Amino acid sequence: MKTRAVSIAAVLIAAAAIAGCGSASYDSSASATEANSEGTELVTRLFEDVKTKNRTDLEKFLTPNWQLQRATGAPLTKSEFIDGLPELSSYRIEQVKARVYDDSMSVAFVATTELVVDGTKFPGTPAPYLSSFIKVGDEWYLLSHANLNKPK
Repeated sequence: MKTRAVSIAAVLIAAAAIAGCGSASYDSSASATEANSEGTELVTRLFEDVKTKNRTDLEKFLTPNWQLQRATGAPLTKSEFIDGLPELSSYRIEQVKARVYDDSMSVAFVATTELVVDGTKFPGTPAPYLSSFIKVGDEWYLLSHANLNKPK
């Protein structure tokens, strides 16, 4: 009986400790609509910069340690990506789900693109993407990006 009481007490202590973790920095007043709107704006900036080959803005927008992961292979660094920008002729972004925590934001979304990467055409069908942002001062910067689209 004494062993059972000790076990129950240990579980209750652990549950109380877990319940208090991580809640201090979370802004529960921020609405999902606001985050989704801001997330849509940020990923649209990336897609527009790629479409128009705006290397100047990409140099500012992507963090120095930025990485891209494609479903087709190894990750790319910022300079590798900017030096070999893909051909993006059109895109549509939808189903945006942005989550904010302190000065970070993760944005999962679906994009339909007309995209050619290194001569390989990707289908114009909806595919999942994931982008991570960090806020420094009043500015958001793109920290990482995953394109989970597979070529035809």
